[in-house]
Amino acid sequence: MYLDKYIQDELDRQATLILKNYTDQDEFSKDFNLLYLNEIYKTEVTITSKATEIGFKSLEQKNSHIFLTLVKKSLKSEQYVIIKKDITKEKTLLIYVYWTMLAVFVIGVALILYFSSQLSSLIIQPLYRLTHKFSNMNESILKPINTNELPKEFAQLGKAFNSLISKIKTSINYRKELYVGTAHELKTPLAVMRLKNQITLMKYKKDDNIKETLQQNISSIDTLNNMIHNILEYGRAEGGQFEEPKRLNIIRFMAQKAEGYELLAHSQNRDFIYNFDTERFMVSIQPLLFMQILQNFIQNALRFSPKGGLVTLSTRTDKDNFIIEVIDEGKGIDETQDFFAPFKRSVDSSGAGLGLFIAQNAAESMGIIINLENRKDEQGAIASIRFPFSRFLHNEY
Repeated sequence: MYLDKYIQDELDRQATLILKNYTDQDEFSKDFNLLYLNEIYKTEVTITSKATEIGFKSLEQKNSHIFLTLVKKSLKSEQYVIIKKDITKEKTLLIYVYWTMLAVFVIGVALILYFSSQLSSLIIQPLYRLTHKFSNMNESILKPINTNELPKEFAQLGKAFNSLISKIKTSINYRKELYVGTAHELKTPLAVMRLKNQITLMKYKKDDNIKETLQQNISSIDTLNNMIHNILEYGRAEGGQFEEPKRLNIIRFMAQKAEGYELLAHSQNRDFIYNFDTERFMVSIQPLLFMQILQNFIQNALRFSPKGGLVTLSTRTDKDNFIIEVIDEGKGIDETQDFFAPFKRSVDSSGAGLGLFIAQNAAESMGIIINLENRKDEQGAIASIRFPFSRFLHNEY
């Protein structure tokens, strides 16, 4: 636009100068060779007295050339000057400038987007690292963040996270100590009460009423002792969550424990077998927490299976998980009940109802999934432990 305006102003200036100094075409031709003027400056000048429309005319195209024509009237006479200029080069230059500006603009935008993307990546990368650390962190793996690895701008944020982690660890430790301390304090008076009831029972064993009452008292004390034992186990599980994860072959680990479970089953007049469809599956877990889950499942399976019944420990895989299953031949479960809730137990159970609750907490700490369901083939229940491939094959603690 600026170049167009410049060309028009220049033609108008030339027209004014010609009208000021020349009154007709002959006089102008004496000073200027019209042929050279056209060849060198690509301009045709005509001075005439014939009336015509003044001003700039529309661009004219002829033989791939572009012409701009200006008609201007003299202020002193009835003379008109017509200047016709070939502006092909100027237009070509203008188009070249437009395309150059467009290319510069596009390249500039691309560079701005590229460098802004790089800059945002540099800014966001520390946040990604923090997000990754926290996504793989739970109650069992509460490690302070190394603020030296973070840019100065994020160091304060890292310190705030470390302060929060410290408070969480303190809270968990306090809760664990509260459980364990309370349970230990309760065990002693209950032991004394049980002993006194037993002594009294020995003295009045002929009195049926007193005998029945004392036996009920002893049974209630045993129930409380079981409950306290589970609270102790829960407290230990809270401590077990701080156990450092270990990289181990879970198949070999279970095979080492299976002999003990086989002896336990035989002592209870049950059968126990194990069958693993693979020899190796490497995972990073806390062995103590895993054993709390597996042991609870196997003990429950032995408890609810009839004498002579079979408990099976096996493994399999689906497209998303590596699965461990404990299968029994008991009566099955009421699938409408949430047995993972605290103090929830079946009608036939004499426990406190904390075993599966503890197992669920351990599973959540390790990032695995546990489930209880009835068998489809025959009577019995299946307790399963699922290791999602997305976590245990592609992520490390």
